[in-house]
Amino acid sequence: MKKNYLLPHNFKLIGLVMLAPFLAACIWLLLGPGEADWMLVKVPALMTLDLNSTSEWFGITQTDPVNEICMLGLLVSLVFLALSREKDEDEMTAVVRMQSFVWSFWCTAIVMLVAILFVYDLAFMYFAFASVFVCFIVYICKFNYEMMIIRRTENEK
Repeated sequence: MKKNYLLPHNFKLIGLVMLAPFLAACIWLLLGPGEADWMLVKVPALMTLDLNSTSEWFGITQTDPVNEICMLGLLVSLVFLALSREKDEDEMTAVVRMQSFVWSFWCTAIVMLVAILFVYDLAFMYFAFASVFVCFIVYICKFNYEMMIIRRTENEK
C-alpha cells in the first residue's frame, strides 16, 4: 500500500502567498535593527543562555516574539511549497522529487561545511539563522527547475 504524504495542490498557492511577506520580514530581521524592547513578552523556554553565560533549562524568558513568528511563517510557507502535490503528479514526479531532495541535501551539506570552516563569530550566527531554510529553498528551486524542463520537453513532442 503506497502512502502519499503530500499536501493537496492548492497549498502551493498558499505557500507562495505566504512566502513573500515572511521572507521579506526574515531578511529585514536578519539585516535590520534587531529586537524591539517594547515588544517583550514572557514565554516558556526549553533552554536559555544570556550574555552573562548563565544557562537555564525549562524556564521562563522574555523575548520579542516577532522573530519566532517570522521564522515560523517562512518555514510553513516553504513546507507548503516543497510538499504540495503537483497537478499532474505521477511516478516521474516522485523520482524528480527524490533526486531533487538528495541534490539539495548534498548542496546544503557542502554549504554548511564551508561555513563551519570559514565563517566565525557573529557572522556564523547569521548563517545559522539562514541555514535552517537553505535545504528547503534549494530543493524547491531544483525540483521546479527539473519539472519545468520535463514539461517543456513534453510540450515539444
